[in-house]
Amino acid sequence: MPSGKVHDTVNTVLTFATVPVAYNHGFEVSDIVLFVLGSLFATYYLSPDLDLEGTRPVKRWGHLSFIWKPYSSVVPHRGVSHYPIVGILTRLGYLFLVFTVFWFAFVGFLHYAGLSPPRLDPYVILKPGVWGPFMAGALFADTLHIAMDALWSTLKRAGKKKRRRR
Repeated sequence: MPSGKVHDTVNTVLTFATVPVAYNHGFEVSDIVLFVLGSLFATYYLSPDLDLEGTRPVKRWGHLSFIWKPYSSVVPHRGVSHYPIVGILTRLGYLFLVFTVFWFAFVGFLHYAGLSPPRLDPYVILKPGVWGPFMAGALFADTLHIAMDALWSTLKRAGKKKRRRR
């Protein structure tokens, strides 16, 4: 497989290469920014390699990296995490579940302490038009990662076949 640095570099370069193309095709600047943010977030924080302990994407979570331990123990490497569309949706769903648990624990603590929890407007969080471009960017980054892994494996197998013939 390509190294984490290769994945990061290729994804970042190709993400920014889409900006002038998207702009020239009439996409709104706000949608392009959300696409780039989604792609960079997926590249650096939601990589398919979160199913491996000790990888750069896991370490980038810093003190929160422990949240990926259950995920990596349940999801085998190159399993569902390396399936286009399903992989990124699985990681986003898992992340949503983890932060929902943290949120309810935080609100419970506030109630226990006699404090009022902050009010969240679901419309702000689930605002239409925001998640589409962001998810498209995340899917773009995920697809690039999976395609690079597949290409690398194919080239590696082809190299082994050539060496066996000699």
